[in-house]
Amino acid sequence: CAGSGGATVACLQALRKEKSRNAARSRRGKENFEFYELAKMLPLPGAITSQLDKASIVRLTISYLKIRLLSSVRD
Repeated sequence: CAGSGGATVACLQALRKEKSRNAARSRRGKENFEFYELAKMLPLPGAITSQLDKASIVRLTISYLKIRLLSSVRD
């Protein structure tokens, strides 16, 4: 960025905005990786787990953990 003081402020704001966008993109990438790692651990075929959205992954994981808890209590 080149120019007067006003342009410098605008340039700094644009750089901060880009840095924030990149940080958010990185965070989302890490979250997505962990969600799909969790999905792969579910006792379901890969063809199904690869198609799940995040909410479904969480819902199915909670259900699976509840079932495991109930089955361990009965043993």
